[in-house]
Amino acid sequence: MDHDHHQHDLAERTEHLEEATGSAPLSGHEHEPAGGHEEHGGGQDKHAGHSVAMFRDKFWLSLALTIPVVLLSHDIQELVGYTVGKFPGIEYAPAILGSIIFLYGGLVFVRGAVGELRDRQPGMMTLISLAIVVAFVTSWAGTLGLFEVEIWWEFATLITIMLLCHWLEMRSIAQAQGALAALAALLPDTAERVSEAGTETVPLSALALGDLVLVRPGGR
Repeated sequence: MDHDHHQHDLAERTEHLEEATGSAPLSGHEHEPAGGHEEHGGGQDKHAGHSVAMFRDKFWLSLALTIPVVLLSHDIQELVGYTVGKFPGIEYAPAILGSIIFLYGGLVFVRGAVGELRDRQPGMMTLISLAIVVAFVTSWAGTLGLFEVEIWWEFATLITIMLLCHWLEMRSIAQAQGALAALAALLPDTAERVSEAGTETVPLSALALGDLVLVRPGGR
């Protein structure tokens, strides 16, 4: 109970710090307690269920699978000037690896897009999903001979880059939230507000922008 009360109190302090400094919630997100993501106003946080470690792992594995896809690309071979030996079924290797990349690293964007469309708030996840789904279908169409196109390496690279960007974004948000929470932890429980009648001790949450506060030597 004490731990829950401390977390709730810290969340209130952080929110108050955001309001007092006139800053918006980090990265356009509503402030949330340390217990996880919550919905606000019926909307869905685009990072709900996401974590820095998840996108880090997805990026590195997708990168490892993207490298052979790029190396097996005929366009890259012609550009660099090398030839990969012919092996039975090697023509399907980019399609197989690309499909694994889509299922492991790409579906997280598709799920995010579904949430955005469900909330009627299409955003970044919707744009990314549209790009990778179209590229995935087109790549398979080329592999099956329906079109003369080979974009598996572009498709794999797109997902890997998007995972990298999302990983860096999540890490930056986590670091900023940690710094703000540490600053909020330094705030006192009460403050001495100066009014015409003198000074009065009020809870920190009772302060409003424009209030005059007395800070004594050695105080916070």
